[in-house]
Amino acid sequence: MERDEGSPPGWRDRVDPSRSPRREPGPINVQRYRQVPAYAGIATFLGLPLCLTPEDLRAGGVEVAVVGAPVDMGTGHRGAAFGPRAIRSSEWIMAHTPSALMESDTRINPFNELTVVDYGDAAVDAMSVDASMESVRGVVREIAETGAVPVVLGGDHSIL
Repeated sequence: MERDEGSPPGWRDRVDPSRSPRREPGPINVQRYRQVPAYAGIATFLGLPLCLTPEDLRAGGVEVAVVGAPVDMGTGHRGAAFGPRAIRSSEWIMAHTPSALMESDTRINPFNELTVVDYGDAAVDAMSVDASMESVRGVVREIAETGAVPVVLGGDHSIL
């Protein structure tokens, strides 16, 4: 597919939603079963529902959106870009059951108190930290403009 002059490079081209099956905006639960081991199923943060657009966030009344920033060009050691994916599929808890998680000091389960979703990853340019940071900032801004709080699963230290 040839790119039109002036259009963004492929790494940040968003999928055209008009080419996908029509659906109502809102969080999408991509898990087939209620309890899924962390190493199975489609990897979203703690098996949470997925949102792909600001309209999904607004329609779902989302309060917290987790977004990955798979960047590792700001340091000499490569591999941090796999961090968001690794966190999503971490085996630190056998089943992705956010409703069973409780903060030990407050005895509050944040997933029972807040509407939390996974917002996928920001686009990154494997050849440019600057272009990647622009993209990460854009996705964080996109989340914040809906009223949701963005939580970034980072790659390297440049995310800070």
